[in-house]
Amino acid sequence: MSDSDSDGSQSPKPRLNLEFHDKDTLAAFDKAGKTSDGKKEKPPMDSAIQKESHDYSPVIGINFDFLPKPNNGNNPPDIDPLKIYGRDRIFHAVTNEDVEDLANLQYYLEKTMKCLTNKEFKDPSTGKTCLLKAMWNLKNGMNGTIPLLLEIAEKGDYLKDLVNAAYTNEYYHGQTALHIAIEKRNLPLVQLLMKNKANVHAKADGAFFQKKKKGVSFYFGELPLSLAACTNQLNMVKYLLNNPYRNADLEAKDTHGNTVLHALVLVADNTEENTEIVTRMYDEILKISVKVNPELKLEETTNWEGLTPLKLAAKTGKVELFKHILQREITEPEYRHLSRKFTEWTYGPVHASLYDLSSVDTHERDSVLETIVFKSNASNRHHMIVLEPINHLLEEKWKRFAARIFYLKFLLYILYMIIFTVTAYNRPLKGQPPFPFEGTTKDSLRLVGDIIVMFGAVYILICQIVYFWKRRPSLQILMMDGYFEILFFLQAVILLCSGIAYLAGSEVYVALMVFALVIGWVNMLYYTRGFQQTGIYSVMIQKTILRDMLRFLFVYLVFLFGFAAALVTLTGEAPQEAANGTEQSETASSYGGLYITSLELFKFTIGMGDLEFNENLKFKHFFMFLLILYVILTYILLLNMLIALMSETVNKISNESKNIWKLQRAATILDIERFLPRSLRKRFKSGHCLSVGPTPKGTPDERYCFRVEEMVWGSWEKNLANINEEPGDTEKGKLMSLPKTPKGWSHWVAKAREKSKEEEELPLNSVSTSPADV
Repeated sequence: MSDSDSDGSQSPKPRLNLEFHDKDTLAAFDKAGKTSDGKKEKPPMDSAIQKESHDYSPVIGINFDFLPKPNNGNNPPDIDPLKIYGRDRIFHAVTNEDVEDLANLQYYLEKTMKCLTNKEFKDPSTGKTCLLKAMWNLKNGMNGTIPLLLEIAEKGDYLKDLVNAAYTNEYYHGQTALHIAIEKRNLPLVQLLMKNKANVHAKADGAFFQKKKKGVSFYFGELPLSLAACTNQLNMVKYLLNNPYRNADLEAKDTHGNTVLHALVLVADNTEENTEIVTRMYDEILKISVKVNPELKLEETTNWEGLTPLKLAAKTGKVELFKHILQREITEPEYRHLSRKFTEWTYGPVHASLYDLSSVDTHERDSVLETIVFKSNASNRHHMIVLEPINHLLEEKWKRFAARIFYLKFLLYILYMIIFTVTAYNRPLKGQPPFPFEGTTKDSLRLVGDIIVMFGAVYILICQIVYFWKRRPSLQILMMDGYFEILFFLQAVILLCSGIAYLAGSEVYVALMVFALVIGWVNMLYYTRGFQQTGIYSVMIQKTILRDMLRFLFVYLVFLFGFAAALVTLTGEAPQEAANGTEQSETASSYGGLYITSLELFKFTIGMGDLEFNENLKFKHFFMFLLILYVILTYILLLNMLIALMSETVNKISNESKNIWKLQRAATILDIERFLPRSLRKRFKSGHCLSVGPTPKGTPDERYCFRVEEMVWGSWEKNLANINEEPGDTEKGKLMSLPKTPKGWSHWVAKAREKSKEEEELPLNSVSTSPADV
């Protein structure tokens, strides 16, 4: 063992690695100190300012100079110092593209039986090799040392190891030279690496490449193909999927089970520029998948959470990409089966479209509808609920069955609350609970009312427990549309506690019962979501309470407690003696305690305070100053700020209130649908099974579709491939093989007249009155 290896200046490391090296390169293993706090800093991927670390793990080295050699009794001759290569020299050469300095590198490696992948030639803090270093230092898209390094590795029979050597630290773990070349948008370099056995499925799964709520990171799906797609390199994507060496697998998944489509969903951010890039790349990859494997259904691939790209977009609130996927319409015949929207017929701005309901409607498990309403924590999910076909789909469910059931439940709840109110109002006033049953008509009715009220509380409690168990909503979801679920739960629990207190003989049951009664009537607002105007108004009330009232109450309670404590302390001195030796009257009892003082100060807040009772105080003027200051801060400042904030909140959320109301009503619709028998759910199933064209195999492409008729002024002059030739002819499900260009108004008017004449000659019962009647 060489002397430098026994250096005790550094504390021992927990690991012990065994490597071979000679005395000429032992200096590369000099130890570098840690940071002042003893922790390792986050190293950069590569930096021209911060040099690589020398903090190697302890090694056991063998000095080859002391090994016997035939025909030479002692030591072999030392290598010329100019031909000795350490890590720093190699890194310096590749950084400066100094090919001449590396001229003797292969000779040195062969002479010393070393490889460029040995640990002594890497950065110990990141695992960075000389090839990775060269990849970060390109000039005009190339570094002349890269082909030389690859040639040396090929002659040393470790080419694959060098090309696929990756970062090893926790931040950049798994990143290879291929990832860097793709990030540099350098197709020739990618081609060179692929030619030299680069792994096209290497996963960059370090902390920097994971999605974080805090800190800087870039999640792109870990795989080289996903990186090319997420950085908008279509040519790179096409090359990785079709090259002479190793083609990337479109179904390959990262450590989270995400494919390239999932990665595109996760990098979307709803901005206009990002949406344009992501949607174009998304569609192009789908089209490429048809060429690679016509039977491949890439959009149906799920990640480890069981989410398809569409469901992932719904869960994460990627509204623009979600809208694009739902309403994607491709007119090219060879790619038409990739569409989820099919224009059935158009007349001017009127469009009748068929939307694919696969994975959208609730007849499938873990549908998109359920994901948006019950499983998404996105703050903008109310914007997704108004997109087509979801908007019309929910409207149809509401009209077909949900509205009638909802109104029936509303009437039953009103009846329940009336019984609850009458029963509470006619409670016995004399004696101690539990009261004996006297057999009178009044007692009999009260007993029946008590039983109904308690059974109702048990039913409400069970429903809410089932709701929380199935949905398991986060706090954010509860704050968005779960207020009433919490209030219903509290109503049931408090009412049952009141019944227990009554049976235990405690008069506390009255307070609990009255509190439950108040909450019960407040919960009547839940049923306002069945009516648009009152539902929107209820949303505004909820948002105002959460956004403004809570902040106001927090600040107000701070002021109230602070001034109450000050006034109680100020009026708490010993009573003073009067001039005739008698004691003055005690300080007004209004400020005799913290509770009483808080109540008196609250009167000042609502303008009912009295300043006349503090004449005998020792610090009268200072007392008056505190009261006036309190009035200014609360009655004048806080209350007016509250009014201004509430006005601003109402103006701000007025546009969102309707969408939030629709989201709340959607939750009600799906809850009602869940409790329907399977036979009724099948009966109320939306949509129709239609053939929307041929599959790549040539067989009919049958899907469950939902028809939506809408006014689209912005796209009525675009080329649209119609399934039906004529407006209203929705019985014909024949697919037009080529897109038709809409003609002028004169053509449509003339055609409408001809159609009208034809209809006059047909029997009345053979003609559909409107497209919606079909």
